[in-house]
Amino acid sequence: MKRLGQGRTFWLGGALLATLLATQWVSGDDSGADWQQSVPEDRIPSKRMHIDTEENEAGQLHLERLERRKFSSQAGDIFSRQSWAPPPPSPPASMKPQPPSPPPLQFKYLGKVIDGSETRVFLALAQRNYIVKPGESINSQYRVDEISDENITFTYLPLNAKQMLSTASGTAGNTRPEWENTL
Repeated sequence: MKRLGQGRTFWLGGALLATLLATQWVSGDDSGADWQQSVPEDRIPSKRMHIDTEENEAGQLHLERLERRKFSSQAGDIFSRQSWAPPPPSPPASMKPQPPSPPPLQFKYLGKVIDGSETRVFLALAQRNYIVKPGESINSQYRVDEISDENITFTYLPLNAKQMLSTASGTAGNTRPEWENTL
């Protein structure tokens, strides 16, 4: 058993020695002899002086010799937004923006009453019924301008635009043969 312990110690000591030699070799130190330390300093004063002056010159830069960088005006705006996508096509010159148009008429013609010289029409809009004569407004949006046997003329007040509603020949949307069949 003693022999086994001595062999083990021998191998561990050899591994330690190999590790130390490897670290010395990697660090680049050749047995510690530096060439500048072996030569007295008074023998190489000119070299040492030359190195010191270069260090001083590097420490003191002449900043006025440096110029500011100037950019060409042809470079343009280098921070502008850039995209690889093609620009959207421009609208043709012939197409002008259309002026706003009134919404389509939603009124439904129900009928009319003629009392002497005054004519009134019955209209339906959504769930509401209206009885109006020329000159009256409906919901501050439409004004009834004229009532004829075939049409009712409205003015859409926000845009001052005229619109017409067909009365289908004076009946409530029915043609003459259908009207006769319902009697």
